[in-house]
Amino acid sequence: MNREALKADAKSAMKQALINPYLVTVIMGVILTVLSVIQLFLDKWQKILENSQAGFDQWRPYIIFSIIFFLIYFILSTLLDFGYLSYCLKVAKRDESMSYGDLFSSTSYLLKALGLSFMMGLFITLWSILLIIPGIIAALRYSQAIFIMVENPDKGIFQCIEESKDMMDGRLWEFFVLSLSFILWHLLAMITCCLAYIYVYPYVTVTLANYYNEIKG
Repeated sequence: MNREALKADAKSAMKQALINPYLVTVIMGVILTVLSVIQLFLDKWQKILENSQAGFDQWRPYIIFSIIFFLIYFILSTLLDFGYLSYCLKVAKRDESMSYGDLFSSTSYLLKALGLSFMMGLFITLWSILLIIPGIIAALRYSQAIFIMVENPDKGIFQCIEESKDMMDGRLWEFFVLSLSFILWHLLAMITCCLAYIYVYPYVTVTLANYYNEIKG
């Protein structure tokens, strides 16, 4: 697998995209930032309750709000995750049907998307409990599952997971090295207070979409 060719094609595809990948990334980033601000508010609220040694009656509104926010966060983050991959897959394919609405395109199969996110997280967590290495291997094996569902929404949750495992058979190190090759870009993004992610995130994701297109057979 030629990593440089995948990256070069990703840059070319981003330039040719009918819908600006940087603007799509900003839209997603704004939504996630709002959710992060709400989480900071909840953390501060929790500390206030802990410092005041509040009783259950004072904790109850916090608990209810936290549960509701967790559900909203899980749904929205899943929608954006699947939607962004759907958009980047279209960019990689030079698909002219791309639109800003792709960010929420998984609403038509939302329960499946939520189920896949949950099961992937559960399996990776369970493997990570054993040791960090099995957890990393599990994450690599399941790495194509979301792309598979995005491209084939009719497929089931476990079908996507199994197909991802089959696709990644013998390719774990190759994909790990590809992912690791972006480490300097991620460091740049961190140094710039995540502002560089406006470029880095679509660049990385379209490259991974190119990789998926190469190996799906």
